Amino acid sequence: MAPTSRTTIAACLVLQGASDTATLAPALEHDLRGLVDVADEVVVYDTADHLAPGSAAFDATLHPAVTVVSGFWAEDREKAQQAAMAHVGADWALCVLAGERVTASPEALRQLLSDAVDVPAMSVRVDDVVRGTHRSARLLRTGSSGVTLEGELTEVPSALLRVCQPVATTAGVPRQRGVFDRV
Repeated sequence: MAPTSRTTIAACLVLQGASDTATLAPALEHDLRGLVDVADEVVVYDTADHLAPGSAAFDATLHPAVTVVSGFWAEDREKAQQAAMAHVGADWALCVLAGERVTASPEALRQLLSDAVDVPAMSVRVDDVVRGTHRSARLLRTGSSGVTLEGELTEVPSALLRVCQPVATTAGVPRQRGVFDRV
């Protein structure tokens, strides 16, 4: 029996809104460094030039696992998400917003994902200071474009993966709140 390949995970970060780099840069640097610890690759889809050269956030993008793509918002969350995911090379993409903190057990999560045959998406616990704790379709299998996420989704246990929007970063990203559907 041939050895199976390792399941890969990408973090897909969509940045939307005005480029207020003074407010966003410190949190964004922390976001990128944290996501590199969880994912094999990080794709940043930047719609307003948030990553000014010379900033700490820009320096964080110089990590070999981080890819920055300049894009456009066009007031359509699905198009922005699909455009970002078009640059993901991993098997699965974890979709996050600026300021969100991800807590994960990467190897256990990889095992869960490798066992999730024919599952297009999984719901993740999101601790959100505005909407409260809920589950959201944040973990998507790449290459499953056009799949509708209706009905109940497989849930990722909170011990393996959780997304948190802390109070300190919420004020900096108010226009991004509706990027991903709530499940």
